Amino acid sequence: MPKDLTGLDFKSKEEFREICQHLGARMHYLNRVSMGESAFAFAMAELLQNAGRVFDEHYDDKDTKAAFGDGYTVGTIAREDRAVALHALMYPPKTEASGGDIEETKAR
Repeated sequence: MPKDLTGLDFKSKEEFREICQHLGARMHYLNRVSMGESAFAFAMAELLQNAGRVFDEHYDDKDTKAAFGDGYTVGTIAREDRAVALHALMYPPKTEASGGDIEETKAR
């Protein structure tokens, strides 16, 4: 049975990022020691960490707010395209500066 998580709380985007970072790090650890180093579990751990980073970095961004909209205004991104837009924020193309293979990025 899952633990009672009602005490889990965050009061800022920075605290949310810390929680996501911790969850991702814990998933990476468990994946290494007891989950068979699953590529799926690795990707999920990265997703958790990236979600916290993206929320922290983009929550107050006026362009992001305009793109996604809010309870009063329609955003420029269609509702069905929001997941794709979030994915683009969480997984930006690798560049030479970020240590990624620039040729791999060009091939995409």
